Formats: sequence, structure tokens, C-alpha cells
Amino acid sequence: MIDGKQKALALAAHIGYLFFGVGYVLVPLGLYLIYDKHDDFIAGHAKQALLAQAIFGVISAIVAVLTMLLVGVLLWPIVFLLGIVWFCCSIIACFKVINEKEYHYPLLGKF
Repeated sequence: MIDGKQKALALAAHIGYLFFGVGYVLVPLGLYLIYDKHDDFIAGHAKQALLAQAIFGVISAIVAVLTMLLVGVLLWPIVFLLGIVWFCCSIIACFKVINEKEYHYPLLGKF
């Protein structure tokens, strides 16, 4: 049975970026490192959130560098759409956490 603390921490992993500036990667990373051996529910959600947020961050950084070369401006709509998909997936993940289910981000699977 999943208790309230576990749900709150798993929720924080998925939507920590909304409340903490540096929580983009640090919140799920910290939760994963702390609960890796102790709690599979929190660690699983933290790992999925960390991977999704890290991939989106890398893509955004690449587009930012390409923007300096003026090529990245053409990629802004793609990054915007990816951001919307990422945000929607994190909200879906929150509903899965509330219902005590696992969630795997699209294209990540059980990675």
C-alpha cells in the first residue's frame, strides 16, 4: 500500500520544476539517489522524471546553441511542441501517482 508521503515525493519528482528553479533535475535526482534501495515506487517515478527532464534539457540546450548560429530559430516551434508534450506527460504521471500506478514516459519506456 502506498502512503501519502510516497505519493507526495513521487509527485515532487514529476512536477518539481514548477516550484523549484533548480528542481528541474535536482529534485528527481535527489529522490532517486535517496530512495533507490528503499522504495521502488518513489525511485521508479524519480528515474522516469529525471530521464524525461534531462532529455528535454539537452534538446533545449542544443537548440539554444544553434540559435546563436541562427539555425536554432527554425527549431523553436519543435522545442515548444516538445515542451507541451513533456508538460502534459508530467501531468498524466501525477494522475498515475495519485492512483498508485507506474508511469513510463512515451519514447522512454522502462528505460
